[in-house]
Order: sequence, then structure tokens, then C-alpha cells
Amino acid sequence: MRLRNTIIVLILFAIVGGYAFIVGRYSVPEAQRKLLAVKQDDIAKIELRYSDRDIVLERGKGKPWRLVKPIGAEAEQTQANNLARAIADCAVVRTVDEKPADLVPFGLKPPTTTVTVTTFDKKTLPAIEVGKSTPIGFNAYVRLADSPAVLLTEAVFPAGMNKTVNDLRVRDLMAFKLDDVQKLIIARDNGQTVEIDRDGDRWKIVKPTPYAADDMAVRTALSTLVNAKASDFIADAPGNVTQYGLEKPHLAATVVLKNGEQQSMLFGFKQSEQGKSGIYVRRGERAPVYAVAGYVMSSLDKSALDFRDRTILKADPEAVATVKVKNSDGEFTLKRAAGGKWDVMIGSKTSEGDIPVVERLLNQFRDLKGTSIVADPMPSAQPFGLDNPAAEITLIGKDGKELGAVKLAKISVRPTTPPIPGEPAQRTEYYASSSASKAVFALSDFSFAQLDKPAPLYMAKAPPVAAPSK
Repeated sequence: MRLRNTIIVLILFAIVGGYAFIVGRYSVPEAQRKLLAVKQDDIAKIELRYSDRDIVLERGKGKPWRLVKPIGAEAEQTQANNLARAIADCAVVRTVDEKPADLVPFGLKPPTTTVTVTTFDKKTLPAIEVGKSTPIGFNAYVRLADSPAVLLTEAVFPAGMNKTVNDLRVRDLMAFKLDDVQKLIIARDNGQTVEIDRDGDRWKIVKPTPYAADDMAVRTALSTLVNAKASDFIADAPGNVTQYGLEKPHLAATVVLKNGEQQSMLFGFKQSEQGKSGIYVRRGERAPVYAVAGYVMSSLDKSALDFRDRTILKADPEAVATVKVKNSDGEFTLKRAAGGKWDVMIGSKTSEGDIPVVERLLNQFRDLKGTSIVADPMPSAQPFGLDNPAAEITLIGKDGKELGAVKLAKISVRPTTPPIPGEPAQRTEYYASSSASKAVFALSDFSFAQLDKPAPLYMAKAPPVAAPSK
């Protein structure tokens, strides 16, 4: 009896399984119906109507999107294209009610959003009325204005149609290519102005005093400007900009392009709105007032010293014949020997040098840079510990003439009074000066450690002696 029942069950499973295979193998699923019969690339105009605002975007054939209502402005192309794509791709999941007696339960009386599109051939399609999301599942209610039926679509559609003008506006404030910039001018409200000009592939400071500029510092400032984006749109046609601190801006950053075009950004007060931390700005050539993140101004609010080339000393390692070192361990000399070798001389004693270690030292001087220029000229050596340096290094050429010398110092600095919570009991600062300039430079702890080494570290290590065989 049990055997017969088992056989019957197996036969039923086989029949059901076979049917499922045939249906799955040969059935063609019904294609999802699009809400509107339109392609994204055919949409020329999108109108979004809400209870409190209307937004209209338009574009010409092959042209970018523009906002035309409530303001005339460039549209953010990615946002506008995503909007057009969402409308063209919107699919009907199913029909909920062909002739509903009441639209209120679906959030369609009134709709949260009404979306109307017009194609390039001037055809206006039935408006899409957007309702609320379903209580269960990931769907939302919609309805076409030319049909009474309530339809279901995916729940992401209403969210994608819920836009503000600020969502759709271009947030880029300046538009230029770094390689097209000929001049950067930063002017402060205290009258200080820094002017930096392109000199071939390099940059040079021409105001307030001519100096070589640090290329990375200049490019960083230019990148900050061209990549700055509006965090808020404050006023499109302000009657008065005094309240934003833009009548007499704290800072003005101007780029002059090779074709003579100028673009400038003016920085005013910090935002006054609750919970906001941006800085009010405006383009010098335009009326609207925006806000940008605070780091934009701090990245540009720099002195000429901040843009100066931070090279402490520059020497060709191949030109160096002798290195004289004086540090806390004493004095010693590194001297180039025949065959590309080096000697380490301490008093009258000479030892073979470790060639890679000596070469690493010389490579430091190929273009030794500080982290910043603290002062130029140095007002006094004492505050920086350079009146009694931790190390002095002098480079001498093959002709016996001095190529340059550096002094290195490290000092301990006590914390502020009262101390800031979490601040260490004391910190160490590193400084350097050189025969190449009158400036004092801040130095990284790594660079200091690479330069301040005792004589034994430059000596060749004796090969290990093999243990005698037994």
C-alpha cells in the first residue's frame, strides 16, 4: 500500500516538473508596457508641477538642457538626462482600477507631481499624475491624464520626479582648463595682493616681490577654484550684497586666461542660516549669490610665502666631491674616492663608506624642500634653534668650491595656555636654513631624520664571518 502511494507521488512530481519545464522553456513572458510611448532622446521639454512650484526644462535638438521656469539658468545635464530617462523608462507593473470611484486613497487627488513631456516634433504627451507609494511592496500609484485608470509603477519613480530648482541647477561656478590659465591673482581686503604668472611650464610670483613659485601650490589653488561647486543658491538677483559681505569681499580670486578672458570669485561672510557653515560667494562678472564649502576660501586665502618655491637647497649629486657634517655626535667628512667609492673620515681615521647610504644623502639635496617658508628674511635664528643647530651640512664641489650649506634644528614647543583638550604635553618642530637664501623653512620630521645621521651609519658594514666548519 505504501509502495503504491509512493509511486503515485513520484508520478505526480514528474508530471508537475515536466509541465514547469515546458512552460519555462517555451513560454514567452509578456513585455512590460511603458507608461509613455516615448524615447529619452526624443524629449525636448519636461514640465514638473507641484502644489507649491512649477519647474520647466527645455533643450534644442543636440543642445544642452536649460531651466526656463521659475528661472532661466543652465541645467545640470546629468540630473536633467536622468529625469528624461526615468520618464521614458517608466513601466506599468499592473492596472489597479480601471474606473476608480475615488482617487484620494491613491494620493491622486490632488497628485503630488504632474509630469508633462513634449517631444521635438511638438507633440505633447498625456500628463503623468503621480500619487503615493503602496503600503506594501515597492510600487507607487500613477495615472495618465487622458485615462481614468489607476496604474502601478515602481516606487522609485515618484522620488525621481520630486525635484527642486536647486537639484537641477548647475553647481559649477567657474569653467576653465588649468593649462589655459596665464595668471592667478589673489587680493585680500587688507590690501595685500599676490599675483602669479605662468612662465613657460613653470609659475613665478610677480607681486608683491618676484620669486619662483611652487608649481604644486599654484595648481592646487587653481584646481580648488575650477572644482568649487555651489552648496546653496542664495539669491539670483540680489538688490544689495552688503549683508553677504560681498560689497567689500574678504578675498577675491581671479584667473586670467591666455585669450585674455577673466573669471573671478569673491568671498564674503560665513552663512548666517541656522546649521549652515558655507561661505557666501559670487562670480565677479555675475549677479547671483551662492554659498560654497568653507575649505574653498581657506585653500585660497594664502600669502605670497604660501605660494613660494620651498626649495631649501638644490645641488647635483654628481657635482659633489666632499660633504662636511657637524652634528651632536661630532664632526666627520664624506669624501669621494676612486672608482665611485666614498670614504668616511673622522679626524685622522678613514673608513670605507657605504655607497648607497651616501648616495641617498646626496639625493636629498637634488631638490631639498621644506614643508613651508616660515619667514623671509629670518628675523632671528634663536627662536628656531638655528643659533645652535642640531646639524650643519656643507657640500663642496670637485673644484674645491662650496656648493651650498644647510643648518638643521629641532625645538620642543610647549602647548598653549590653557592647553587644548587632547593636545600633547609638548611637540617637536623642525627648521632649516641654507646658504641659498635668507629664509627659514619648516622641515618634516622624516627629512630631518634622513639628514641628521651619525658617521657610523655611512660606513660600509663588514661582511659576516663564516663559522668554522667542524
